[in-house]
Amino acid sequence: MKRYRSAETGVELLEAGRSTFIYPDATSSAWRDFLAWESLGNIPEPPVARPYAASEARRKKLWIVGAGGFGRQVFSMATGAIGAGAEWHVAGFLNDVPEALDGFPGYPPICGGTDYEPLADDVFFCAIGDLAGREKVCAGLRSRGAHFINLFEPNTLISPSAVFGEGIALEGFTGVGSNARIGSFSFILGHVNIAHDVVIGEYVQVSPFACLLGRVEVGDGSMIGSHAVVLPGIKIGRRATVGAGAVVVKNVPDGETVFGVPAMRLR
Repeated sequence: MKRYRSAETGVELLEAGRSTFIYPDATSSAWRDFLAWESLGNIPEPPVARPYAASEARRKKLWIVGAGGFGRQVFSMATGAIGAGAEWHVAGFLNDVPEALDGFPGYPPICGGTDYEPLADDVFFCAIGDLAGREKVCAGLRSRGAHFINLFEPNTLISPSAVFGEGIALEGFTGVGSNARIGSFSFILGHVNIAHDVVIGEYVQVSPFACLLGRVEVGDGSMIGSHAVVLPGIKIGRRATVGAGAVVVKNVPDGETVFGVPAMRLR
């Protein structure tokens, strides 16, 4: 019969002569095996005392705001992000629909709504995909003293001269060049190239495999589609949309949507 032992940020599978750490990741078959074992009424063995481990008193509690599809994706990302387990641990979700995780086992609970009152040891990350909703919820939590952290996956390449706001996600295999600036609450998804001197505003989403070349500027609330390429020095306006696969060769005004090669206004 399998044996498991509780650990700081997951469980250990105990086998002859070795133990294997398992993150609480719903995409992991090992974690799902543990949940099935636990559902039979089994209880993990108590954790081994580790004097060198991060203490609960020092670690912050990370609340993921939003428990939809993007929230679940952020949870998986957070388990391996820089600082996980040492500086903070995921305490749970905040979501105004308490049943949002029904049918999705393996996640921490929804412990409150977006009207949550922050405590001294709390930190936050907003995982609400809808732009208007994200802006409203972040503004409300900020007004109550919430501190948002950045989630950077370890396999990113970041210039030491790059500048970041707060509440930013950088997924794996993304590069951020020298003197680039990324505004608060922006999501930079996997395999994105952000070149030197690029300026990205707040609440921007850059989708996988997009490429923003030198000195590009992207206004607040805009979205850059997958595999899009924005040529050097181009300015993308506020709340504009660049379609998947587009090649942007001239400036895009506020609120405009462009698609194609070269990118043209969507009529």
